[in-house]
Amino acid sequence: MKIQKNVDNVRCGGKRKIRVLLAAAAVAVMLFLLLGEGGWFWQRSFSDCGVPDAVSSRTVNRECYLDVVANSDRIEDEAEFARTVVQMCRDNSFHSIRLSTDRGGYPYSLEIKVYLRRADVNTARPVFMIRYEPAEGMRREPHNIKDDVEKYKLYVDDKEIPCYYY
Repeated sequence: MKIQKNVDNVRCGGKRKIRVLLAAAAVAVMLFLLLGEGGWFWQRSFSDCGVPDAVSSRTVNRECYLDVVANSDRIEDEAEFARTVVQMCRDNSFHSIRLSTDRGGYPYSLEIKVYLRRADVNTARPVFMIRYEPAEGMRREPHNIKDDVEKYKLYVDDKEIPCYYY
């Protein structure tokens, strides 16, 4: 007795291969859109969220210089925004970057340029500047922004504003 090949099984195997290839192609296209060219979607959604984010930082002699974006069309309350950004520096809680505190500890002072959007950095003037530094008589003693908050003053465009970090 001769065993006959099932023609339907052969066709089914071909269909299965085609389905697997189509599924793999669909996954590849989705990954490309989400991680590659589609990354603009995630950037756009984060850039409209209103949560401040640091886009660059440099530290010179324990003085930290930051560029921060507001991720918003405008800033309603500059003083409250400044307090929020300084608190994010103290907590090291920015989305894009982390301040390096492992070698030299927390910085002695902060100077922060604030922009509305990431595209404005280095192309437009900052909306305002924030400075967080020790009070006049405290500058010779070693301090840091994390542990010695009672000795610090907060300035927005060279105007002192009250800070409530105690």
